Amino acid sequence: MKRGFLVSSLCLALLTPSLSAWGMSRLFDGDANVWMQDRTLCFGGAAFKSPGLFFNRTLQVDERQVAVQYIEVSREPYEPFWSSASIEPTQGVPLRSDTCFAYGRAIAGFREKTPARLLEPGLYSVTVGGHDSAGDGQRATFMKTFCLEARGDGLAVIKAGYDEKAGRWRCEPAQ
Repeated sequence: MKRGFLVSSLCLALLTPSLSAWGMSRLFDGDANVWMQDRTLCFGGAAFKSPGLFFNRTLQVDERQVAVQYIEVSREPYEPFWSSASIEPTQGVPLRSDTCFAYGRAIAGFREKTPARLLEPGLYSVTVGGHDSAGDGQRATFMKTFCLEARGDGLAVIKAGYDEKAGRWRCEPAQ
């Protein structure tokens, strides 16, 4: 009996630091969605990872109660282009898979921290941060690096890829 307790305690002691480090090492939880709706640049998210005891679980925002607390858009290399955050840090705006947080537009209950700058072709990053209020309040952070390309009299969202040799992100050729 004592030996079983000792072995269990030892396993738990060895496992606890790695679990907490693993949990804290998550850079982000899901990919942000970035698209053009008419002539408006939209941001959102659909699925995110939530840590389980041994494996991450993928959760859909439509099945949860994800509340967005901030949005940050920057141009690469890091140059703030627009940011907005909830006035009340413990609350946020509900996120559904079809939610469009429009670039530069006011969001109810949010305060603009960095005024929106004029978008132009180039490489950008977005972070949509919030939490899952249906469960234990785990964070739900969505990130994406993307490109804007001039098309006709507007802009189009195109894919960005990471160039391992150059060690940086780049815009991929349009399809």
